[in-house]
Amino acid sequence: MPANLTAEAQAALAKYQQARTVEEKIRALEEALPLIPDHKGTERMRAQLKTTLAKLKREAERRKTVKVGRHDEFTVRREGAAQAVLFGVTNSGKSTILASLTNAKPTIAPYNLTTVKPVPGMVWVEDVEIQLVELPSVLTDKLEETPFTSRSLAFARNSDLILLTLDCGGDPVGQLDKLVSLLDDGGVVLRERQSTVSVEKKDSGGVRLVVFGNFHATLKDVKDLLEDVGIRHAVVKIYGDATLDDLEDQVLREKVYRRALIVAGRADLAGRDVLERLAERAGEYGLPAIVVSEKDPESIESLRNIIFKSLKLIRIYTQKDGVITRRPIVVQDGATVQDLARLIHKDFAENLRYARVWGRSVRIQGQQVGPTHRLVDGDIIELHI
Repeated sequence: MPANLTAEAQAALAKYQQARTVEEKIRALEEALPLIPDHKGTERMRAQLKTTLAKLKREAERRKTVKVGRHDEFTVRREGAAQAVLFGVTNSGKSTILASLTNAKPTIAPYNLTTVKPVPGMVWVEDVEIQLVELPSVLTDKLEETPFTSRSLAFARNSDLILLTLDCGGDPVGQLDKLVSLLDDGGVVLRERQSTVSVEKKDSGGVRLVVFGNFHATLKDVKDLLEDVGIRHAVVKIYGDATLDDLEDQVLREKVYRRALIVAGRADLAGRDVLERLAERAGEYGLPAIVVSEKDPESIESLRNIIFKSLKLIRIYTQKDGVITRRPIVVQDGATVQDLARLIHKDFAENLRYARVWGRSVRIQGQQVGPTHRLVDGDIIELHI
């Protein structure tokens, strides 16, 4: 449904699109929201803008807490093949999980909000290092936000995998709903990306639409939407299967898509009916779930392989002169020979002639393949340039 915004509202949103600093964006949105009429056609837009405004205000508050010249204790240098975060409720066993799977020494105590800054550790899974970071709790046992909520949310937004940690000694279904809501308000979508939408703003030339896949809207729909939010010249590129809502989300919310896993801690305290309701709700969100308990160390240890599988990583071993490297190169599932060559060095990718592969991705061991050949976990590859 068209928004049919007034010229004043469009002008205010144009200021937002042109804003460069967080403070400028906040002022622009605070000016724009009262000018946008409240009706069915603007319901989604108003909700998106309110969410964006709340996120910007949290970011502005976060920056105030970091004094100039002082080390930001929420900064953790990324290491390993990927980064997973423990993001959840107080007293849900995050520290115990971290201590069990890594060599980190987090503070473990019987009181709430023990962790006050991110604590990193390294998980080893089949020749692969994965960084696991315990984040300060974002919810109390009464489902109220903590002093660390905004900063932990910002950290999780930039991770590769989010482990939603719940306390089965409380209301795990309510906790899950609140965590998903917090992430959604922060522009984090817990599902696989179905499409990529790119909006390149221009100074002239009107609106151009380039589609690589399926886009369930017309060029006129795109022009009307962009005009409403203050963009008159842009190149819009669509990759995959996308809708007009996906374009609106990209323009107004800057969504990110993250893989997620539900980890229900202290499972020994929950009855079967509670765990069944949690499993049902996890299915509604389309998220895998695992129950763990400190009294069952094997349940926590099983997380090691589940984290690796959830990240959808594959290990590729290179070979030269008959010698196979001991440490693999870790890439995303679906990577091609060209992707691997580019990861090693851009000159390899530019001058690649062919490769020989041993493993499950070829029928004949040592088979010669081209740059578009898709690799699978455990493949051995020899590049020829």
